[in-house]
Amino acid sequence: MIYRLLLKISFFSLVSVFIFTHTALTADPPKAEEKTITNALGMEFNLIPPGTFIMGSPSKEPGRYGDEVRHQVTLTKGYYLQTTEVTQGQWKALMGDNPSYFKNCGEDCPVEQVSWYDVQEFIHKLNAREGADVYRLPTEAEWEYAANAGSLEAIANGALTATGCEWDRNLSPMGWYCGNSEVKYAGCLDTSGWGGPKCAGTRPVAKKKPNAWGFYDMHGNVWEWCADWYGDYPTSAVIDPTGPADGDTKVLRGGSWINYARFCRSASRFDSVPSLRYGNSGFRLVRIPEK
Repeated sequence: MIYRLLLKISFFSLVSVFIFTHTALTADPPKAEEKTITNALGMEFNLIPPGTFIMGSPSKEPGRYGDEVRHQVTLTKGYYLQTTEVTQGQWKALMGDNPSYFKNCGEDCPVEQVSWYDVQEFIHKLNAREGADVYRLPTEAEWEYAANAGSLEAIANGALTATGCEWDRNLSPMGWYCGNSEVKYAGCLDTSGWGGPKCAGTRPVAKKKPNAWGFYDMHGNVWEWCADWYGDYPTSAVIDPTGPADGDTKVLRGGSWINYARFCRSASRFDSVPSLRYGNSGFRLVRIPEK
């Protein structure tokens, strides 16, 4: 427990810890001719079809935590998910400011230092701009379903081969974590205390390999806020889960530039008070299909 808590602390009390794995049972990749929508801010969304999968991680998966209880999930409605994390440029275009710590990374880098409540304001303004209630955060289940895109492994393109900051042959091509997050811009942070680079930070989105469904940076770069309150998983099959009815903390997913490889697994979970802002936490959005 102490080990886990220590890994949560670093930079603005910012280091987040989570894990997450997804085993698909039934799902077909979105068809190219119907899968993509791009809005006026340049946010691109890929269509994800309904399907059934096993949420959580197997008991012997390296780096696993006990809150990743495996259970069957059925999603009955298709949805569009943003192909990248929301960028600093997209946030600034809508909100008029840039709250990010890593501004020197550039406008194509993920926006961070945004709380869950800040994200709700972004969503409210985006819906108002388009005159429709079509944008929201993904649920935990929607996020995980998209993260592995039909893979049966810890991450979208295979098993995890490292749990710390060591080079991982599968994670390194997919995302930014403490093993490869060295940057050269001003304002970087020294993560060498736990095996990372002396100058580390976020990277522009979509510079790593996408998963099979066309989603980038689901493993690393920044943690991503989800809609759900954090709580224990069910132990039996569920349909369209949305998490607990209430709670104290909201779910984040995916790991970040500052975290060990183990926290970038698809099944990794973390939670935080929704009013807090971190330099390693951002988000991506769901867009509801038009009827």
